[in-house]
Amino acid sequence: MSATQGYLLDTNIVLYATRENSPISTAVDAQFQLRKSPFRPTICEVTVAELWAFAQSWGEKRKELLKRTIDDLLVVPISDARIHHRWAELYSFARSKGMAIQHDHNDVWIAAVAHVTGLQLLSMDRSAFLPLRGTAWVDVVVLDPKTGMIIP
Repeated sequence: MSATQGYLLDTNIVLYATRENSPISTAVDAQFQLRKSPFRPTICEVTVAELWAFAQSWGEKRKELLKRTIDDLLVVPISDARIHHRWAELYSFARSKGMAIQHDHNDVWIAAVAHVTGLQLLSMDRSAFLPLRGTAWVDVVVLDPKTGMIIP
């Protein structure tokens, strides 16, 4: 993958970065050159809320790592009307096709942000994003949660 590509990270990708010495996080970073990229890796503000919800049961050390991780990322707000319209279009499409993503509104927000910003989404959520891969709805790369490698 190219260091000149901008990426929007799904919540599951960032969760691995909050685990000290995570081989999955290391594999994702190496594969997509996230630390070497001229573009800061990006997350949707919905991801911030999801991350802090997960962190409620964590110890202080991991919460501090999460705070540092979020501080290193560019956070995109969802207040842009283009994002609202894309969310509505994608949700309606997914619902009409019975797609799994319709059941997780946060994933729809994340996909809408990726589309509107022109960033490629990195996710480990097979059920939500594999059916959308290769479509005009979102430019997504789905990774294996056990290896961090691209699912063919």
